[in-house]
Amino acid sequence: MAGAAYAGTAAEQLGLNTEKAARAAAALPAPAAVRMLAETKTAVSRRPEKAGPEKLKFDFVSKYERLDYIAKASLWVPEAELNTAALDLSQTPFKRPWYRPDETVDCKYIPMAAAYAEGKPNGATPKFKCEDAKGRKLKVKYGLEDGEVYTEVAATWIMTAIGAYADKMYPVRLNCPDCPSDPFESEEDRGGWANGAKVAVEDKLAERIENHENSGIGFDEYFRIENRMEAEALIGLAHFLKNGDNKAANQALGCLSKDMARDPADGKVKCLKPIVYLQDTGMAFGAPGVFSFGKGKMDFDAWAHARVWDDAAKCRLSMKTHITCSSFERVDFSGRDQHQIGEKARQLLVRRLSLLSRAQLIDIFTAARAPEREPRHTAQEWADLFLNKVEELRNPAGAGNPGKFSCPYDIVPRNSADLSLYEFTGDYTCYPDGTQYNPYGH
Repeated sequence: MAGAAYAGTAAEQLGLNTEKAARAAAALPAPAAVRMLAETKTAVSRRPEKAGPEKLKFDFVSKYERLDYIAKASLWVPEAELNTAALDLSQTPFKRPWYRPDETVDCKYIPMAAAYAEGKPNGATPKFKCEDAKGRKLKVKYGLEDGEVYTEVAATWIMTAIGAYADKMYPVRLNCPDCPSDPFESEEDRGGWANGAKVAVEDKLAERIENHENSGIGFDEYFRIENRMEAEALIGLAHFLKNGDNKAANQALGCLSKDMARDPADGKVKCLKPIVYLQDTGMAFGAPGVFSFGKGKMDFDAWAHARVWDDAAKCRLSMKTHITCSSFERVDFSGRDQHQIGEKARQLLVRRLSLLSRAQLIDIFTAARAPEREPRHTAQEWADLFLNKVEELRNPAGAGNPGKFSCPYDIVPRNSADLSLYEFTGDYTCYPDGTQYNPYGH
């Protein structure tokens, strides 16, 4: 083949691939090679880029659109879609995970002013954002003295494995050469970050559906969900995990990307299958209460002494709430006791929690670094404590009295709350800005 003839059609023959062109040009005389490479690069630069799928996002929805989504929401992955026994939970419960446990992740710091609209993240847990080598924006929670670095990994891995929707949390080590040593407190010492620090990195599960910033969905709105069994079971899971910091902003009404579509009629992004899930489970596996900041997060002894049931005969679960605008009200607007679940929900919850083997639970608590959290207990001890609590949920009377237990209702009916339980009036009042006021002084 003559050099000039080959050069004239190189881009087409080589599939507009400059690497192939370079290899072919090596065999040609110098003038022809130069001409060939120039024409190939020009053709490549003119090639139209492939249009990827549109990245859909929600605008704020109206109050009525939000209520419609809540009513139709799903809260659990169908059991037929689960294969929990096949999961290798020493690695991950997630499909297409970003990282593996203890993997080292390289990251470039994103200054607080660029990362957050208010210039700093909400909440008291140390966190910041950075960008990994693949351009993914990461939300990083750090500081092993803060229990959230442990609890959110354990909780999200358990929830994902049993089919409750949850964000993806990765227990990794972080290299961030341009990060401050403590970004949540100060950005002055850029480069002070201790490379290899153990952190938890979050990958958001779904796009949130909101009618204002951080509207979320409170447990006091679960009465609006048409699938009562699923709603009661998720409430039961929150009690089981002792999810004390359960303000509305920490629970999500959202939509998976595969279920989002643009409506050709009005151009708005719509959700075909809304979901509701526990979005922030940082205060769990402990004994939450009004002032129990330390004991509410991955505290073995506190969780061991925390009861599953407040009144098993009435299927009333036990959980005190933390002083952060809890969305567990005493009675919701339907007149239901928010701590009560029906028999169908109890059975669903027992069945799902029982999908996890002891070996898998050991893997989960190991990945979550639970044995490093004071008071120190092994992953085996954490797994056994978990299974004991599942058994308490299954049989409140205990192993010595194996008689058949059943809740009084299949589904908790409206106006079922026993108002005599709620004579104490020391609740905290929550305002839109998150501040609180307790007029009773408790």
